[in-house]
Amino acid sequence: MKRTFNFQWHITDRCNLRCHHCYQSEYSQGATLDFLLSIAEKIITELKSRNYSTCINITGGEPLLDKSVLVSLLHFLNQSPVVQELMIITNGLLLNENYLHDLEKFSKLSTIKLSLEGATSQSNDLIRGRGTYKATMEKIKMLQSHPHFKTVVMFTIQKMNLPEIDSMLSFGKEFHLDGVILERFIPEGQGRGLKNLVLDKYDWENLLKKLIQYFNLDVIPEDLLPYKAFWIQFYPDFDILGAPCNLNEALCIMPDGMLYPCRRFIFPLGNVLQDGIWAVLEKSKLLQTVTDHSYLKGKCHSCFIEDCHGCRALCYSLYRDPYADDYQCFLK
Repeated sequence: MKRTFNFQWHITDRCNLRCHHCYQSEYSQGATLDFLLSIAEKIITELKSRNYSTCINITGGEPLLDKSVLVSLLHFLNQSPVVQELMIITNGLLLNENYLHDLEKFSKLSTIKLSLEGATSQSNDLIRGRGTYKATMEKIKMLQSHPHFKTVVMFTIQKMNLPEIDSMLSFGKEFHLDGVILERFIPEGQGRGLKNLVLDKYDWENLLKKLIQYFNLDVIPEDLLPYKAFWIQFYPDFDILGAPCNLNEALCIMPDGMLYPCRRFIFPLGNVLQDGIWAVLEKSKLLQTVTDHSYLKGKCHSCFIEDCHGCRALCYSLYRDPYADDYQCFLK
């Protein structure tokens, strides 16, 4: 069985929204198709050399902005036996029937993930802009008439929308979503000045308690600390799946080919074309040490939870120190 190494690939910084919490600060850069194809060839060649397969989340910016580029890139990736699965992360506002018809041609494109920051227009539009809730709801309904795709909503939790958790779970059931992904806000890019909206350790502990109660889980909050996000599944069964940190098991690729440990961990590791995937992974002192408790500071240094090393992206965002104590850890 092949091992997997995954990517979140930002093919453009261009976007048709300016969400106040966005981890981008620049919105002008878009890669050419030739440049993106050279990256795709590099990825496939390197993965094939070590018998790896991959799942790629394609996003931006807004990846739907240049349809010809996106469709051509998907066509190339869909043909590769190295690529197991493709997904698109989008605000969805540019979707229409013709666009979906073209996307349905790609057998490996399984999931469309749409961003939504609240279960009502009042809460969502405060973060994503006026009218975006209504427009996104129209796109969700459109997507659901295309069973080729799973429809998933991505919900970034911050202090402003934390009270919406119950409503978002009810929302997912009511609108027959395939999933809702709960992610934590990390202040980078345009959101860098919003550190006051980051969940604190009490918020995070209470949220985990709420999820435990909601899903009747036979665990305590400490058991969920290794998970940095959650996938709420609605069909065929109502369930919650924890997402551990995937440092060293995935990389973020930016429009210029720069590699980050993850999109919210804005620490440049090298360039995919100039340096290559495996060289970056093997030569990066950061990646070799940042998940090792002996290098971490504060409570993280002596933590008894072996498979948790805190959220290094949050530590770097708040303190510009990737080894710092995890701000959201509630362990005594």
